[in-house]
Parts: sequence; structure tokens; C-alpha cells
Amino acid sequence: MLKLNLHKFVATLAIIIGGTGPVLAQSLFDQVISVDRAAITKYEINQRILFMEIFKSLESDKQNAKESLIEDRLKMAAARRASIMLSEQDLIESMSNFAANFNRSLNKMLEDLTVKGVDEQAFRDYVETRTNWRKVVTRRFASRSNPTESEIDRAMASTGTRGGIRVLLTEIVLPASPDQLINAQQTAKRLTRIKSPKQFSEQARLLSASPSRENGGELEWINLNDLPKGLRPIISGLRPGQITKPLKVENAIVLFQLRNVAETASIAPAVSAIEYAQLLGPVSALVTANSKVDTCDDLYSMAKADPLLELSVQSQLPDQINPKIALRLISLDKNETNILITPETDQADMLMLCARVYTALEDVSRSQVASNLRSARLTSFADNYLAELRSNAKITYH
Repeated sequence: MLKLNLHKFVATLAIIIGGTGPVLAQSLFDQVISVDRAAITKYEINQRILFMEIFKSLESDKQNAKESLIEDRLKMAAARRASIMLSEQDLIESMSNFAANFNRSLNKMLEDLTVKGVDEQAFRDYVETRTNWRKVVTRRFASRSNPTESEIDRAMASTGTRGGIRVLLTEIVLPASPDQLINAQQTAKRLTRIKSPKQFSEQARLLSASPSRENGGELEWINLNDLPKGLRPIISGLRPGQITKPLKVENAIVLFQLRNVAETASIAPAVSAIEYAQLLGPVSALVTANSKVDTCDDLYSMAKADPLLELSVQSQLPDQINPKIALRLISLDKNETNILITPETDQADMLMLCARVYTALEDVSRSQVASNLRSARLTSFADNYLAELRSNAKITYH
């Protein structure tokens, strides 16, 4: 049952051809992108969009579907070169684990996908690629990802009750709407090679879309525990002067450089909840709103008076917040705002931090801290390796 039923697929294809003629069938299964001669069809792109729509954490627009499939071709090619191949049993186990992450059995997951129009092969390909890629990354980079004892000590100080860690960061926020994405990615890659904090700050003044550009992108001291969970181990693993990998948010790419680190003897509390407001609407309306409001409470009357504005106010655990939003909240103090503009649509998105609610931290194990650091570094190595594969690949759009 877990293998794609070829007879059903052919029957479905016959219905498509019989009902709409050979032109549609040809357009669906024609090659639209090639990656080192590996084909991607319109049908695969449509399937990936449907698949992404089911899992809301995945961006489901056409461009992201294309990018995802291009990366899949690169990852599978790397797996073949490393002689990594999943057995049918291992693949079924990986598919079952994927389904379990969404509180479903594998059979239930397959049924749900079928109802939504996603064929089983699209699901198998998605899971197989990611499982193989993890094996590639682990084999290639595991020995380089182990943290030193001093790095574990520093990270533990930031998460235990013995004290806390504060960090000084410089941020650069690059505009990256769909028509700017390629240039933004190239610029971000160049920025990651900067070694000097002064030079990084100069680039922030020139390129950053964040209000912090007025200060050369330099942020105030931040408790490491105030950072999003996924970013904490990345920052912990940096040395002063080092820069994070490019981090994607909606219509932007963000980079952070670590300028300095300080330990505090007092207990560093954890953030138990973050309250924030998000206001969507035309650029002109949001600029006006931003100039007139002082607190999150002011936004209610502003949104009520203008039907073009859409307001939502959230109170969430830090690790439940969409990572793209969490990154934008990092540099905000209470009642400060962050606006991202999409030039081609004249629409904008404004975030306002309403409050951070703190609670005392619990001790964590040394092995867990080491595991978090190792995982973050493997992710960074994987991203850099994938970027290298892409830069060396021949990608053609038909």
C-alpha cells in the first residue's frame, strides 16, 4: 500500500488526457526546470504547493515550491555521490516518524494527503530527500560540529541558574521580496565573509532596512535567553566578530554579528511569554499608524477607524512564535515597532512588542546543551554546503 500504485496513476493520467486533451497533459509533465540535467515538472511543483499548504509552517507559494524542489535535486545528487540510499524499510520508518510528529499514523497521513490531492510519491520523495540529506550532513560534518568544554560552559551559564549571558549584536536586515531575493542572497553571502565589526556596521548603515541602521545596526545588550530558541545555540556558538548564517524572514534576510559577550552573576530569567501586535495594511496607513500610536492598546482604535488595517494581538510562548516573527522581535523593547514593506504590492507589516513576561529558569543537563550546540552547527554547515552545491550547479528554467 505504501508504494505508489502505478495502475491508479496511469488511470488518473488517462482521465486527464481524455478529459482535457494532450496539451494539458503535456504542459503538466513537461520539464520546467533542470538542475544539472535532473528535471522538475510543473506537476511536481503543483504537488509540492499542495503538500506545503497542508503543513502551515511551510511557505506554500509557487516560488518557494520551486526553490524547495531545486534544493531537493541538489541534496539527492549529494546523497548519490556519497553512496547513501534508504532501504524501503528505513523509508517507511522515516515516513511514520514524520506522521507521528503531526500526531497521526502513517495510514492516516496518507489518507489525509490523498483527500487534499497529494499523491503518495510526492510524500515519499519529500521524506526520502530529507532523511538522506541528514545522513549526508552527519557523515560530512559530525566531527567538526562537536563543541568544546568552554563553549558548553558558556552556553550552560546562559540557561542555568548559576548566572546569565548577555550579548551585543549587530544586525543587518536585507530587503528580499520575490524580485529582490536573488540579489539579497548574493549580498548576504558576501556579508558573512566580513571579519571586522566596524566594516559590518558600515554595511548595516548602507544596506539594512531596519531602523537600527541609524546606529550602524548595533543593538543594546540582550539576554541570551530573550533570543528565539533556534537562535540561542547559534549565537552561543559564535565568537566575537563571527556572523550567523543568513536567516530568512518574510520579504527579508537577517544576519547578526556577535560584538561582545558578558557573564552576569545574577540569575538570568527566561521569557515565559511574549505579547506582540501585528498590523497589516497599505504602507501609507501603517506609516501613519506608527507615528500616532505609543502602546499596543492604541492600535485597537487605529485599526477600528481604518478598514484597510488588519490587527492581531498574540501572547505566545517564545518557542511557539513563528521564527520569522521572533527574529524581528529580538531588537524591540516594549512598545517599539518594526515595519517590513513589500514594495511591489504597496503593502506593509508592522510588529509592536507589547511585553515580555519572565520566569525563573530550570537547570538543564550538560549533554542537552552540547546536543543543542552540535545541532545548531550541523544546521549551519548544512546550509553553507547546500549554498556551495547550488553555486556550482547548472540550473535552467524552461
